Amino acid sequence: MGWILDILYLLGLLAASPALLVKSLRTGKYRSDWPGRLGRINKQARMAPAGSAPSPPRRLLIHCVSVGELLSTRRLVEELLGLNAALIIFISTTTDTGVQRAQAMYGGDANGRVRTVRYPLDFSFAVRRFLKDIQPDQIVLVELETWPNFICAAARRSIPIRIINGRMTARSFRRYRLVRPIMAAMFRRIEHFGVQTPTIAARFAALGAPADRIEVIPTLKYDTADFSDAVPGAAELAAAVGIMREHSLLVGGSTGPGEQEALLECYLALRRKQPTLRLAIAPRKPEVIPRVIADIKRAGLAPLRRSEHPDGCVPPAGGMGMDAVLVLDTMGELKKLYSLATMVFSGRSLVKLGGSDMIEAAAMGKPCCFGPHTYNFDQIVQLLLANDSAVAVKNTVELTRQVESWLANPREAVDMGRRASACLAAQRGATKRYARQLIERLRE
Repeated sequence: MGWILDILYLLGLLAASPALLVKSLRTGKYRSDWPGRLGRINKQARMAPAGSAPSPPRRLLIHCVSVGELLSTRRLVEELLGLNAALIIFISTTTDTGVQRAQAMYGGDANGRVRTVRYPLDFSFAVRRFLKDIQPDQIVLVELETWPNFICAAARRSIPIRIINGRMTARSFRRYRLVRPIMAAMFRRIEHFGVQTPTIAARFAALGAPADRIEVIPTLKYDTADFSDAVPGAAELAAAVGIMREHSLLVGGSTGPGEQEALLECYLALRRKQPTLRLAIAPRKPEVIPRVIADIKRAGLAPLRRSEHPDGCVPPAGGMGMDAVLVLDTMGELKKLYSLATMVFSGRSLVKLGGSDMIEAAAMGKPCCFGPHTYNFDQIVQLLLANDSAVAVKNTVELTRQVESWLANPREAVDMGRRASACLAAQRGATKRYARQLIERLRE
């Protein structure tokens, strides 16, 4: 079976190579770390920690596709390390941004207790080499990242596989049904499925996951959300770019291509009536930043790039002006920006990209709105809307109307944010449940 898949993968890569080449030239993707993509692990990462016990320490592999999944496991990693002093955790990610963020989070310490590696392409030789180098005692797949050769290779080595924070959108479910026999064969090799909602549990079962192995556990993201009022570094960001106390800051968070146009139209419609209103845009993908800047200039406004105004620099004279639009073009600072926000638009939702995670902003007590395309976050959206803790908007007109309403009724906006924070806080607890389960399985 493995060699058949290898041939199919190779043919697929050859067919897609022109498009991949163009994307690589335009964005810089797919150029780096080919040894890692083919399953080769740095020799130092395979070594036991200095001063470790004579018996081999247990090894846990946690796979996160990209940044979102990676951030959701931060508290889980801390909990696991606290429960088992001899545990080594390998964090694997697929994307370049995921690899970079994982190294930033865990210090790039290849010989420590948390080691970051790249998840290989699903060629049989690559996954065999990958598993041989890491030698995990248990594999954890975050949300849903199942590849046939990888699952089969782990099963041959009798490595138990678990899915945590399991998620499957209606759109993904329809696609997976087309290859149900393949999904069912993989799911039979997975010993436990921790999924976020009963609806998702039903989708897993319909694709062949044994019902007695499925458990509904709320998303880990409720536990990793920051419910505090202040975020370290937020004051420095505000000072550097000129955000002042009297400003009412609208933040477009993790926006998708074209959504800056809706935010700019909203801002232009309201800024004269609301002279304290300011706009900040944080694109989800770095490669769209040039287009965002071009659209800001086309609207007759001035882009204010965070990268050009680092902490400690001389702020704009008189603060951030009405003609300025802040562009967050740095990594790891969206939480700071959310803490400064008066209201938040959660991006990738006016365009058909499935939405962006609104938990972080809502947990901080910020009134949030989002467009109609939020299938990646159905559970969270339903929870917030059911508790009158967020607003869904269909288009630019409704976005503008909602922002204007919040500006006119600041007390109502604050109350909505508080309700959002409270209803998310009530969902916490998944981290400890997963940590206990994983440690108990390692002991077995």
